[in-house]
Amino acid sequence: MRGRRNFERLFEKSTVLNTDSLQFRYRIYQDPAEGCLVGFIAPKKRIKKAVKRNKIKRFMRESYRLNQHILQDLFSQYDVGFHGAFLAGSDQLTFESTSSQVIELLQKTRERLMRYSSETKSGGKPSDNQKV
Repeated sequence: MRGRRNFERLFEKSTVLNTDSLQFRYRIYQDPAEGCLVGFIAPKKRIKKAVKRNKIKRFMRESYRLNQHILQDLFSQYDVGFHGAFLAGSDQLTFESTSSQVIELLQKTRERLMRYSSETKSGGKPSDNQKV
């Protein structure tokens, strides 16, 4: 995900999931043209050194790349747009811990998206800003 506007829209109304050192924010859009975009954030406030921030973002990107199949099949089945962002909360992350937490967050998100899709099929259309 890129661009200030995309991040602003995500942060103004999003669902938040947490693990020990990672946070995942996501938002579902009714318009499939929004696409599936994912961002990776390592805040300077929590992780002081740029080298460490870059390393943690690489860990998050690679973990997501290896496990994106957990969510991707849902987007091919349902016509929705999806924006999400992983936020690092600690500078003590290793690739193994990052990977396990990314998998946990993606599985939680999948469960919530399945619930969302069943709600939309049953007739009650949740709005763009309704929390799932």
